[in-house]
Parts: sequence; structure tokens; C-alpha cells
Amino acid sequence: MRYTLCDSNEKDITSIQEDTVKKQAAIIGFGGMGQRHYSAYTSLGVDIVAIADLDTEKVKKILPDFEGDRIYGDYKDLLRCEKGNLDILSVVTNGPTHAEVTCQGSEAGIPNILCEKPMATNLSDAGRVIEICSRNNTRLAVNHIRRWSSNYARIKELIGARRIGEIRHLYFNCGSTGLGNFAIHFFDTARYISGSEPEWAIGFLDPTGTPNPRGSCFSDPGGYGIIKFRNGVRFFVDTSEDTGVQYTFQIVGSRGRIIIDELNDSWLIRARSESDKDVPFTRYGTDMPELSFRSAGKFDIVRLTSLAMQELLNGGPISSTGIDGLKSLEMVIGIHLSDHCGNRSISFPISGTGREIDVKIA
Repeated sequence: MRYTLCDSNEKDITSIQEDTVKKQAAIIGFGGMGQRHYSAYTSLGVDIVAIADLDTEKVKKILPDFEGDRIYGDYKDLLRCEKGNLDILSVVTNGPTHAEVTCQGSEAGIPNILCEKPMATNLSDAGRVIEICSRNNTRLAVNHIRRWSSNYARIKELIGARRIGEIRHLYFNCGSTGLGNFAIHFFDTARYISGSEPEWAIGFLDPTGTPNPRGSCFSDPGGYGIIKFRNGVRFFVDTSEDTGVQYTFQIVGSRGRIIIDELNDSWLIRARSESDKDVPFTRYGTDMPELSFRSAGKFDIVRLTSLAMQELLNGGPISSTGIDGLKSLEMVIGIHLSDHCGNRSISFPISGTGREIDVKIA
């Protein structure tokens, strides 16, 4: 069953429980996001039969009733011992291990894998993940969760109806977050909303050197830049390390604008009225009345992740594929490569040695 738009979260969860009640899952990586995956599977009625994490005592403390001999310190032991038992695997380790764990899960014959972003930390490994999953007929989804949001689906429908005119530019800003850890979601969203592929990027990395909150082994600086899409849409991004503000995403059309503030569940849409749609652009002060938009609910990571799981288990088309995961990573790498090359324009797709640039995204 495909996820369909509705105004009630409860409707979504009820339908999922009916569809997937007897499925079995495993989770590799049990930090904060791994625990969200656990909650998502539980909300679906899916049995979590095995968990792997380097800190097995942490898992036992959080889940004291979980079967102890199915908590693994080494994910390879989980894949070996649980082979044939699993319908779906969640890969929720840190970024540098995503590619290898996903490849190993595919080689173990697990039919469905949900990998957290980024799917890899370099383009070469991302391509290898796609190749191995394709060879093994593994259904792979990368958890760019906005792909399963009914709010974003409705925004995309509104854009398709030309209610704000032709899309001209997109803008994402967030205080002090890495380009790969968080902004990567909006690289994907920009591609989803624009309906186009990136053509080139110019970027600047922030040289501040703010320590990564997840540990010194990770390096994922903020930065800013512009990505031009093949259909002419311009995407501006700024995650520089000199602010601490909540993130916003703007979609600007030829005669309207959408300002999305997810954390405060604000979806502000304004557009010229039908009678003013042909007023010259030079009359930029023309009224833009607010359009009504009823949010389907505050942004809920667990719920959206559960919809990704449902989609995989139900066997239909996948909303965020390995190709989608690679394309979002490629835009992150494009900003890095531009900075390394004196802020010159980098063309997509990236080839040659650029595919080996590795960003230690947590």
C-alpha cells in the first residue's frame, strides 16, 4: 500500500499496523536515531528481533527486557546469526560506516534496508552501495524523511498547480550545522521540490573549526553556496557557524512565496491574486494575500521514519532511493570541492578524483 495524503496522523499509523504486523526487523546502531527507529518499528507492530551496537550495556539498560543473546556488539555477528530471519534492516550507525554496513546487509540477503543519511561519506562508496544492492535485489531506501511528509507532498502539488508561479529560487539557512549532517536533507528537498537535477555548484566552507558535537573523529563544517539546477532554479544555502538560529526553508516563485518553519509548524504561503498575476514584476509591491494551508501535524521524525519502513515492507515504489541518497551527497561534495578549488564552479555529475573526496559526516 502506498502512503496517501491525509490530515490525520492516526489514520497513517492504523493502516501501517494492519500491513506489517508480522514482519521482523533488526537495528544496527542504537544511539538517539537508532532508538527512534525502534519506536517507529514498534508503532507499526513490527518485531525487532536483534540489535547491534558497540555499547551493548547501553542497549541492555535502555531495553532491560530485550533478549540478551540477540544484542550484538559486532554487527557482523548479527548478520551471520540472524541470516534468514529478517524482513528489514535499519542502518543507524555513524556516517562513515553506513556504506559498509549496508553492503554487508545486502550480501547477507536482507531484502529491505533503510539506511540513515548520508548513505556514504564519499561518492565512490555511494556508487558501490547502489551496485551491490541492485545485484542482490535489495530494496534500499535512504531516510530523507521529508519524502514521506504529507505537508511537503501538498506543497509540491501546490507548486505543480502554479499557484505561486514558476519556481525561481530556494533558500535554506540554519545556524551552525554541518553541510553533511543536516543540510544534506535540504539538498535532497531542493531536488525534490525543483523537480530537476543539479547542474553546478559554487561553495565556501566555514573556516571557524567549531568542534563537532558528536566527537573529534568527525569533520563536517558548515558553509554557504549556490547550486544551479538544470531547469534554472537557484538554490542558496547557508549553514555558517556564526549563528545559532532555527532553520527555515523558503520557496520563491514568480508570483508567490512559501516560508517553511518546521520546528514551529509554520507554513506561510503568500501569492498574488489571480487578478494580479499578470502585473509586471517591476511592481514588486503588489499585494500577496496569504493562502490557507492546514498542516498535517508538527514534524515527527519517528512517524515519518515509520512511513519509510512501511513503504519498503509493502513492496511498492521507494520515495527516497539509493540514487536519491547519492545525489544529495554529491551536492555536499560539490560545495567542498568548490572550496578546495578556489571557489570555482563545479559541474555535476562529479567524476574522477572528486568521487574519492571523503567528508567525515557524523
